[in-house]
Amino acid sequence: MTRTTLRIAVSIVTLGMLAGCATPGELVSVDQAEGGLPECRTFAWHAISGDAASLSDQRVKAAVMAQLKAKGYEESSEKPDCRIAYHMRTREIPKAKPSVGVGVGGGSRGVGGGIGVSLPIGRNPRFTGTFTLDVIEASKNAQVWSGSIDADIAEAELSDEEARRLAEEVLARYPNAGEQGRAINN
Repeated sequence: MTRTTLRIAVSIVTLGMLAGCATPGELVSVDQAEGGLPECRTFAWHAISGDAASLSDQRVKAAVMAQLKAKGYEESSEKPDCRIAYHMRTREIPKAKPSVGVGVGGGSRGVGGGIGVSLPIGRNPRFTGTFTLDVIEASKNAQVWSGSIDADIAEAELSDEEARRLAEEVLARYPNAGEQGRAINN
């Protein structure tokens, strides 16, 4: 093998390793009603239960309303055009444990062996979840838009920053006020 070929091979292997270490961007999945979105100028929260609001619930609601206001919408408790609901499903990610592997093999030049050790390094997120926002047309009591994202989170309860980030990423796919009549491409 020539030096140039060796350099190219090393470069390809290095780039492949770096690409394998890169984390993929979080992808927002959107679904909407066939006829496009209704003209929603005002929003309120869709009442699900009379239970006390958790800290995550309060943080998400504040973050979502802040994003909607930034897009030109208003919050209205009396006769809103649309209501909004959210769902957050989380699960704990099992902690990585060290492991040891042993291998033995033979070939035309005799027998060989090897030992491999895997040590988890770095801080991995403890939880992962799916965050979903649903828009419901109040006059028809029908869901007209849904956006969701899978994300890693630090704890089962969302922090202010995590709630803001999730709301921002999902609502980036929702149109600004006055643009609802057009279809949103996935």
